Amino acid sequence: MRVIEVSSTRDALAGLLGDMRQWLDSNGWAPVAGFQTERDGDGIQIKIQFNDNVLAERFRLAFRGSYAA
Repeated sequence: MRVIEVSSTRDALAGLLGDMRQWLDSNGWAPVAGFQTERDGDGIQIKIQFNDNVLAERFRLAFRGSYAA
């Protein structure tokens, strides 16, 4: 199981979430626990948990994310 973390600004958040939803719909929606958002200073961290490691890696690359610690 993988958790992918993607950073965003407040201004870009709505567009980014829309892009993520479209990507997930096109590539097989498979998160385990949906997603979480957390404030990080002036930015926002989005965390999505996947039960499919291959899908998680493809998502990470598509959205320039990282593996959550």
